[in-house]
Amino acid sequence: MGKYSIKTNSYSFLLHCGRWLRVSVCALPCAMTFALPATALAQAWPQRPVRVVVPWAPGGITDVLARLTAERLAQSFGQPFIVDNRAGVAGNIGAELVARATPDGHTLMGTNPGAFATNQFLYQKMNYKPADFAGVILLGQFPNALMVYRDLPVKTVGDLIGYAKKNPTALNGASSGSGSSGHLSLEMFKALTGVQMQNVFYKGAALSKIDLAAGRVQVAIDNIPGYLSELTSGTVRMLAVGTKSRLPGWPDIPTLDEAGVKGYESSVWYAMAAPRATAANIVRRINEVAGNALRTPQMQERFKQLHGIPMGGTPEDANRYFAEETQRWKTIIAAAGIKPE
Repeated sequence: MGKYSIKTNSYSFLLHCGRWLRVSVCALPCAMTFALPATALAQAWPQRPVRVVVPWAPGGITDVLARLTAERLAQSFGQPFIVDNRAGVAGNIGAELVARATPDGHTLMGTNPGAFATNQFLYQKMNYKPADFAGVILLGQFPNALMVYRDLPVKTVGDLIGYAKKNPTALNGASSGSGSSGHLSLEMFKALTGVQMQNVFYKGAALSKIDLAAGRVQVAIDNIPGYLSELTSGTVRMLAVGTKSRLPGWPDIPTLDEAGVKGYESSVWYAMAAPRATAANIVRRINEVAGNALRTPQMQERFKQLHGIPMGGTPEDANRYFAEETQRWKTIIAAAGIKPE
């Protein structure tokens, strides 16, 4: 991305014009040689397997989308795109790894709002910042839902609020990590209803749903795809959805706003990013292939099965969306009274 220039000495130029010309002509190929490796590297990319870091445990929707996208990228570029799960600290461990990686296009990140929009307001010290990343593409958006353990004696959102107020120490709320969408969505629910719940943090939805289905925790507000098997089996029950409108797959399930939690809206999105200095033409090549994949009937059907909405768009669209979401979640976090750790 850098520009190279040859600086001349005016005095030498005036006294030794002919010699300067010879030197300049000789120096030009040298300058081109210095500029060539970065250009050639971008044109030849990928030269080896590409690592796609997922800062969450395997099995969650972040992991699922990253693997679906990686498979398509591998087919198009002829190199393996290997998903590397690096869970911990609400995605900060994996995000830091990507932020510090060599920006040669061989390290990417598939993640959710944490690295781009929310963690900066939840942690006093992070070893990276959102500006360390270049948006590649928005993958998809998924609604969150209020779900409870099947044997909890409530049938509606109103029942849950009443139960929580009568039993202020009885309920544990699960989420896939401090600062995750599930955590912030639960905090928003608590702030708008005045109920109390003890937060229980996991390293991903694949782990939190096990305890919700077993009754070790009783409540979760998380994205639906991670809990589909439990919802289908009946070990977990859905009381409401966090979208503005009811979902086609669950037309009888009200929105939280309809159920009395006025103004409540919560969904989670997923994206792919790269280290900030990654060559723009590499970012655009990945964006083009991933965007085409999102439009295929196979991917459209997979999103439908997961009750998600494909997004896509340009790298600029992704960066613009990150900025908008940063402001939105900043307001939500402040309203919920969450202080940075």
